[in-house]
Formats: sequence, structure tokens, C-alpha cells
Amino acid sequence: MKIRSQANARHVLLEFCKNYSERNLEKNLSLFSEKAHLWGTGVDENRVGLKEIEAQLKRDWSQSESGKLDLVSWVEPISETDLWAAAVCRATVVMGGIPHVFENLRGTIMVEKEEGDWKIVHMHASFPDARQPAGDSFPVSS
Repeated sequence: MKIRSQANARHVLLEFCKNYSERNLEKNLSLFSEKAHLWGTGVDENRVGLKEIEAQLKRDWSQSESGKLDLVSWVEPISETDLWAAAVCRATVVMGGIPHVFENLRGTIMVEKEEGDWKIVHMHASFPDARQPAGDSFPVSS
């Protein structure tokens, strides 16, 4: 997918979410730089380069029947010229015929221009640690 001129990091992140939900591997991989880095939500999800990112997407999709990423909110301010975007999403994943809703999926990307197209060079997705109560700074009990 070609992302040119006025398109910014926010647009690239929206395209990723759309392609992820549609399970469109080719379009999603086209959004990434060859040198891209991805941190996923799992402790073992540290991927470098297109081959590893492709393996991660295939792993995600092999462990579920469907999945959808819905935008809940953006981290502001984000302008047309920012090289990063961050959002909170809701992930709905169907596994074993049962829909599972995961709130507060945090996603951040950094982009740079490569041969005239905006490409993701870094992506990070995470969930807050459920063991950490609101108002506490660490996920341990006192």
C-alpha cells in the first residue's frame, strides 16, 4: 500500500487496524519498513524485520477465527506532520467460537518516509497490567 504526501502516522495506524481486522497480510506488510521493529502484547513478541512481523501476524491469526481492532481514542496532540501516532483500541477476538473483548489495547507507531511512502519503523502494542490497581504505580500489593 502506498501512503504518500499528506498522509500522516495516524492514517498509517488506521490502515494497519483495518488490514489487521480484514486479515490482509499483503497490505499490512506493505505498511512496514524492511527494518521495522514490533513489540507485541506477549512477553515473547519482539519482532525485527518483515519476515518476523509476517510470522507474528500469521501466529495471531492462526490462534483465532477473527479479530477486530476498534479505535477508542487518540493520544493528542497529533498533527499532520507528526512522525508518530498513539491510540487506545478495543480488540475483539473470536477463539473457539467465543468472542473475547480486550479493552485498553495501547498502540504506538513511528513512521518515516521510504522512497516516497510512509512506512512503519516501530510499532508497540500493550495492555495495562491487570494486577496494578488504579492509583498505584507498580503491579505489586503493599
